[in-house]
Amino acid sequence: MEGGYVNEGGQLKTKNGQKYVFNGPPSSGVYVSRTCLVISALIMVAALISSVLITYFLTSQALPIADPQPSAQAQSKDHPEHQADSHANATPLANAKFDIPDWLKTRKEAPTSSPELPPVIVQNEDKLAAPPVGDIPVIEETLDTSIKSSERLLQLYEGWRPLHYRIVIEPNVESSASNGSLIIEIARDPKVTSWEPIVLDVYNVSISNVRILRAQLANASEEVELDFDSDYGDNNATFVIKLAKELATESNLQVLLSLDFVSQVTDTLQGIYKTSYVNPDNKQLQWVISTQFSPIDARRAFPCFDRPDMKANFTLSIIRNIKTSMALSNMPISRTSSHRPGYIRDDFMTTPKMPTYLLAFIVSNMVDSRFADLDGDLVPRVEIWTRPTFVDMTHYAYKMVRKFLPYYEEYFGIRNKLPKIDLVSVPDFGFGAMENWGLITFRDSALLVPEDQELASSSEHMQYVAQIIAHELAHNWFGNLVTPKGWDDLWLKEGFACYMSYKALNQVHPEFQIMDTFTVLEFKESMQHDAANTSHAISFDVKTTNDVRRIFDPISYSKGTILLRMLNSIVGDEAFRSATQDLLQTFAYGNMNRDDLWAFLTRHGHEKGTLPKDLNVKQIMDSWITQPGYPVVHVERTGADLVLRQERYLLPARNPLDHSRWFIPITYETDELHKGDNIPTHWMTQDEEQLVIKDVFTKQSNSDNVVYLNLNRESYYRVNYDMASWLALKKNFSTLPRITRAQLLDDALHLSQAEYLPYDIPLTFLMELFTAVDDELLWSAAKPGLNYLIYNLKREPAYETFRAFMKFIVRPAFDHYGLNEPDNESHLQLKHRALVANFACKFNYDRCTQVAQMKFREWMRDAKKNPIKPNLKSVIYCTALAEGSYPEWYFAYKQYKRTNSASEKEEILTSLGCTTKPWLLSKYLNLTINSTSGILKQDGALAFRAVASNAIGYEIAFDFLQSNIKEIADYYGDGFSTISEMIKSLTIYMNKDYHKQQLQALAANCRKLGLKAVEIAIGMAMEQVNDNIYWRTHSYDNLKGFLEGIVSEFQINIF
Repeated sequence: MEGGYVNEGGQLKTKNGQKYVFNGPPSSGVYVSRTCLVISALIMVAALISSVLITYFLTSQALPIADPQPSAQAQSKDHPEHQADSHANATPLANAKFDIPDWLKTRKEAPTSSPELPPVIVQNEDKLAAPPVGDIPVIEETLDTSIKSSERLLQLYEGWRPLHYRIVIEPNVESSASNGSLIIEIARDPKVTSWEPIVLDVYNVSISNVRILRAQLANASEEVELDFDSDYGDNNATFVIKLAKELATESNLQVLLSLDFVSQVTDTLQGIYKTSYVNPDNKQLQWVISTQFSPIDARRAFPCFDRPDMKANFTLSIIRNIKTSMALSNMPISRTSSHRPGYIRDDFMTTPKMPTYLLAFIVSNMVDSRFADLDGDLVPRVEIWTRPTFVDMTHYAYKMVRKFLPYYEEYFGIRNKLPKIDLVSVPDFGFGAMENWGLITFRDSALLVPEDQELASSSEHMQYVAQIIAHELAHNWFGNLVTPKGWDDLWLKEGFACYMSYKALNQVHPEFQIMDTFTVLEFKESMQHDAANTSHAISFDVKTTNDVRRIFDPISYSKGTILLRMLNSIVGDEAFRSATQDLLQTFAYGNMNRDDLWAFLTRHGHEKGTLPKDLNVKQIMDSWITQPGYPVVHVERTGADLVLRQERYLLPARNPLDHSRWFIPITYETDELHKGDNIPTHWMTQDEEQLVIKDVFTKQSNSDNVVYLNLNRESYYRVNYDMASWLALKKNFSTLPRITRAQLLDDALHLSQAEYLPYDIPLTFLMELFTAVDDELLWSAAKPGLNYLIYNLKREPAYETFRAFMKFIVRPAFDHYGLNEPDNESHLQLKHRALVANFACKFNYDRCTQVAQMKFREWMRDAKKNPIKPNLKSVIYCTALAEGSYPEWYFAYKQYKRTNSASEKEEILTSLGCTTKPWLLSKYLNLTINSTSGILKQDGALAFRAVASNAIGYEIAFDFLQSNIKEIADYYGDGFSTISEMIKSLTIYMNKDYHKQQLQALAANCRKLGLKAVEIAIGMAMEQVNDNIYWRTHSYDNLKGFLEGIVSEFQINIF
């Protein structure tokens, strides 16, 4: 350990800021008089002068230059006998504060020499001398104070598999460290014939007191200790243990690896981390220890095999201060005992086999909602934990859990496997929620639904909470019970959980019509990302830790969900469900890959007769899984036939050199033929240039007849019709199925964006909103395409004409709905009213903006009584702050700090970015990196996006990011791609060449600081800017002309 300094709290700080606590008496010290102090100082000065004179005398002599000696560290490594004191920061096992078996306390000193690793080629990386076991090496300070990249190669070492972890851990808030001991039962993998070392994943973990025993046989009388070498691997990303080669002949070898470790308690919401809240009764700060091990952060907590396919059982014990009232983990507590004065030890039951990323625990003073007491006879026991003031907000979530669980058990044909499910709202949480088996963690807004009228949640928020809960519960079967083998198939578990959440919510609340919403929401999320040149295949080779974090994106979630729904439509509901049940039963507590799923779906599709015998699912799906993007299918009438062609849909325009092809299921209807189901009747293969469908129409002259493809939007592609078909669809628009209407509008807007269509077609379809006042799905489908036009026109002269056109379209719907919300409206009506109001105020319809300001000022007059209805808060808050000044902004910020409703906080955070006052926007951004502002780290990207999506604020946001990138990177860490999300949100208004230069300067700065993940995000953002520039150059003038023509023809008032 490098030298450091001792602060007032008795802590030794090293140069990199890590703390080590001396457990000395709290008030030790000796009084020294002033006279004694002066005399001591004179003696020290005299000694210093003498030493200088002696040094000068010695160095002035002509002494021979000696050969350089090995460094102390090198000597220690070459001579293990000198390493007795090399573990200064490790806890000696004999003195550890755990109940340790006696045979571990009397262990021998472990030799620590450098073992051989399987060959790994790492280019352009600085190598550090391997430290003694027990030290995390401290990089010596130099003039370069840049941030070091956290990206690491993701190596998958084979040869050994964990069977059982026994972990005792004591996380400590004050020292920001966890002391622990660990015993892993490890078996040699018989599939690997070569003799490999045991390689554990670690990240900033100090290891000591390593010992390895042969696993005892039932009739063994004594333990057998094994010789080994151990050391950290490259970049200290692994801990490597090499056993003697004499054991290589034992193919069924099992060992017990025991060690002590010290890991960090972070404040970046990764690994074991700490967060806090204020107790409203005594105003005291209450600390919470929580965990977030997914995707690859269990290695931050303890040494482990941190991979999805390395499943094992876990037996966890937590040592906590007696001042904390509870500890939770995946399983129920089996025993609680006094550990030492002031400390309690909780021992938990052993988990089923599961990967490390599902292990979780929480230590805090949070309270339960007492639901388990009410439903004590139900299995599993369900409890919701939160802060005392939020207990009344947990009822909705509990009702949803009790409705979803029976549905899943019946659908999958497998009962829930764990005896209990705890749901916990964590004060600061990086994801929306995390499916830890038996201990599901949420951010507040994803779990809590206020029932108080003033704080009541919007219909959209209640739907969001229900769907998040359904998603996490679905993971109990797909993800937890059966886990994808590798990160390249992450989309399988997330896609299944997301798709099943739609099915479950549709079963519990059919009035939500959530499966119709699917065709707009999920397609928007996926297609927007998948149209870019920077998109990735849904399954790709994951090579680095940053790759693992990047795959948690809409491609894995939304595209995965869409493809599973497409599969469901291909094989039918019965075959899909039967195949899923067989898969879960076959691979329970194990791992699977996508080919396993394809095989089950093929078999059941053939058995049900829904999948043609000459087709198999792998043949169909490989084209969708292994390449990025999606197709646009071109439809042309030739007499009574249809001719179909496919090409990749790309932004900013088609690329003739891209020859991507897909295996596409084709469904269609005409005004003469109504199919009745969604199972495909035709297939476009990858090898065919075109597909001809014969006799679609009954007569050769059919220009007035309607034809539309991709029924219910079951498959993942856009459709571009010939002009005769577009005109027929427009003429008969009101008679078409509701999903088809929404699909046509969405496709038309995005086909024009990519220059497949002139803009007169989507503008004509947009005018259908003028009369389709109640078609909430059609209005929802318009939103993504309209937003793109708003962002690219907002700072251009044509926006005046565009705003007048849209105000003309929106006026009838807003005049019908207004900003007064009756109490008897349905879920869909409430959501629709809010969307119409959002458009009306966004396009400055004065009847909307004036009423919004009036209602907000009414709230300002009596802050304790909010008259604004939950579903209209978003539009009223934003409009009032945009039209107002600093009084509205400061009032909103004060209400943000005052309210205890998480959904209300998110509404206000978004609205704070709506102001048009530059100094307030700048102030707001600076609050996001101020830990005392009340803005949680989990909400940093949300607040930044609120400013960046403001036409006035985006340049301020860019300047903030450029000026503070190092501080932002330090503050947020790398766990949740927060900075990448910030950069992505910056590009929506960037459509000029100088914007590219700004991004290039930011990328250069990040490269200098070693922020590789951020640099990659900037590269992807650059593609979006290039697309915007292309659109402005090629499409802006055409759109402007069409808009001016419509405004003139319909005599629309420009003001």
